Amino acid sequence: MERESRGNRGGKIEILTFTGGPFVQNTLLLVCEDGRTGLLIDPGAATPEALAEARARDLDIAALLVTHAHLDHIDGLREAKGETGAPIYLHPLDRPLYDNVANQALVFGVPCVEPPPPDIDLVPGTNIAFGGSEFEVAFVPGHAPGHVMFVSTSYPVAIVGDVIFRGSIGRTDLPNGNYGVLMESIRSQVLTLPPETRLYPGHGPETTVGVERDTNPFVLQLHSGRWV
Repeated sequence: MERESRGNRGGKIEILTFTGGPFVQNTLLLVCEDGRTGLLIDPGAATPEALAEARARDLDIAALLVTHAHLDHIDGLREAKGETGAPIYLHPLDRPLYDNVANQALVFGVPCVEPPPPDIDLVPGTNIAFGGSEFEVAFVPGHAPGHVMFVSTSYPVAIVGDVIFRGSIGRTDLPNGNYGVLMESIRSQVLTLPPETRLYPGHGPETTVGVERDTNPFVLQLHSGRWV
């Protein structure tokens, strides 16, 4: 488990990363500013560990947030929903992926637990708030049709799912993936954030906008070594 806290105006949010499963996927537990409210983001194989930490801290899980509906990001949702009763938030363009998670699992030859139906549609350009913490929902398709990321309105923090990784980007060879669309999402939604913004991806370690802008080979390749 990895931890990261970001403070501002006397408060803080805390982000804890739990990694597991054959896809080495990151399940995030975000502790909101009030210190009592938790958000579970992309509940995957490490969901049991994230839930155990939430119980140890006596957190009230207010929402189950899904950046996109690839199976490794949702296969812990049934357990999370069953324990917390929290609503599941999903962008409607990813509902077909969500409803066909069993077929996704067949393609990769892995088991899966089908999630319960989502409860609330994520609407890009709107803000969602829990426990004194607020996040903008940004639309970042390309890796998946309904991919979103969650950008804190108070702290230099963004939960980016599988849009961009440290030194890499999300794959676009899966059904409905599109490299050009993904790169436009990165250009318009990720790289326009302040350079100190910390990015929490769905796989691998955290990074920052500045690091990826200056060193990510996919970004540099498109712009001949410089970002304009």
